[in-house]
Amino acid sequence: MTELEEQKGKSYLKETIHGMLRRCEGWDYSLPCIYMITLVLANRRSKVLGEVVGSSSSVIADNIGDHRTPRTPPPLPNSARCELTELGRAVEECWEAIPQFYPQVQIICKQVMPDHFHGILWVKEPLECHLGQVIKGFKIGCNRAARRLCPDLLVEGAGLFAEGFQDSILFHEGQLAKMIAYIKANPLRLAIKRALPGLFTVVRGVRVQLSARVQLSAIISPITGLPITGLPITGLHTLHFSAIGNRALLERPMVQVQCSRRYFGYKRIPKPGGGMKIARDSAWNPIADFASPEYERLHSRLLAAARHGVVLISPCISDGEREIAREALAEGLPLVTMHNKGFSKLEKPTGRYFDACAAGRLLMLAPAAWPYTPGHKPMARHEATAMNRLCQWIAGEGAATINYRGLAPANIDKIAIAAASKMP
Repeated sequence: MTELEEQKGKSYLKETIHGMLRRCEGWDYSLPCIYMITLVLANRRSKVLGEVVGSSSSVIADNIGDHRTPRTPPPLPNSARCELTELGRAVEECWEAIPQFYPQVQIICKQVMPDHFHGILWVKEPLECHLGQVIKGFKIGCNRAARRLCPDLLVEGAGLFAEGFQDSILFHEGQLAKMIAYIKANPLRLAIKRALPGLFTVVRGVRVQLSARVQLSAIISPITGLPITGLPITGLHTLHFSAIGNRALLERPMVQVQCSRRYFGYKRIPKPGGGMKIARDSAWNPIADFASPEYERLHSRLLAAARHGVVLISPCISDGEREIAREALAEGLPLVTMHNKGFSKLEKPTGRYFDACAAGRLLMLAPAAWPYTPGHKPMARHEATAMNRLCQWIAGEGAATINYRGLAPANIDKIAIAAASKMP
C-alpha cells in the first residue's frame, strides 16, 4: 500500500444519518427542556406555505473585491416578512394547538417559511412519550389541512413535510434569545439571499490557476528543506472547487492561517449523551483554555495584515485557526475558508458567516472531488493534509510553513491534487 493510499484509508467511515433523522445521542426526549424544531416540505420546490415579500434595504460594503479593508455594513432595515397562504396559516394553527393535546408543552415562537417551518417549544413537565410523537401529531394535523386545502399537493403515501425533524436543544444561558432571533430573521435572510444571488449561490467548478499566483518552487518543504516540485513550475495545473461567497477575494493578496495545536486550545466540557464539546460563555463565544506566546504573536501578525487589506485563508482545522477566523469575522475582516466536504444545493452560511457573506468579506471553498456529506464530518488526516497544501498554493507568497510529520512532499502534493483536480 502506498503512503497516499494509507492516508486515504484513515477516513472515519460510518453510516450516514441525514439531518432530519439525527437525534442527540444519549438524550431522553421526554425530559423537560426547550427545543427548536425545523421541518422541511417533502417537495421543497412547491413553496406552498407562503411567499417572502418586502425587502431588506440591505447596505452592502461598496468595496467588494477592492484591496482596501472592507467596512462593516450598518444594521439592515428590515421590511421582509413571509406572507402566508391559507395552508401556511393552517400550519401555524396546528403548531399553536399542540398544548391542547400535550398540556406539558408550551409554544414559545414559530416562523412559517415558503418551503420549511421553524418552531420553539418548551416541554415544562416530563412527557409520557418521545418528543417525536408530539411532532408526529403536529404533522398529522398539517397533512389533514393539506388534503383539505390543496387536494392535489400530496402524493400517495407522502405527507406535507419530509420524514423526521431537526432539533436543537437549549443547554446554555443565552441560547434561547439566539434561537428566537434566528427564527425571526428567516425572512430577512431569504430577502438578502435573493438580493445577492451571486454571493449566496453554490458555484461548482470554480477554477484557481496556480500559475497566475505563485512560482511553486518558492515554497520550501519544512521536511527536506528543498523546493516543492510535486507540480510543474510552469503552472499547468488548475485546481477546482465548489464555492459560496465573494470569489473576487481570490484576486487579492493572501496570507495563510496555520496554528499548531500546541499554541492554542479551547476549554472542553462533557456534553449530554457523552463526549466532549467546546465550553462557551453567556454570549456564546468559545472559552480559551490556553494561549501561548507563539499564538499571541501569530494572532497579532495575521490580524494586522488583514486590517491592511490582506485576505486571510484558513482551513480552520486547529482551535487556534478557528479562533483567528472567528475574530476576523467579528472584526469585519476578509476571510477565505476551506471545508472538508462539499456543499449541498441549498447550502447557506449562518450566523457571522452569513453577515460576512452578505458584505462580500467571505469565500467558502470545498475541493471539487469531495462530495457533500450531511451533518458533521470528522476530519481525516489526508483531508487535513490536502486542505493545508491547497491553502499554501492559493496563498502563494503568503503560504505558511507546515510540518507534515514525515509525509513525502510528492505524496502531499498528490493528496491535494486528487482533492481539487476533478470537476464536479
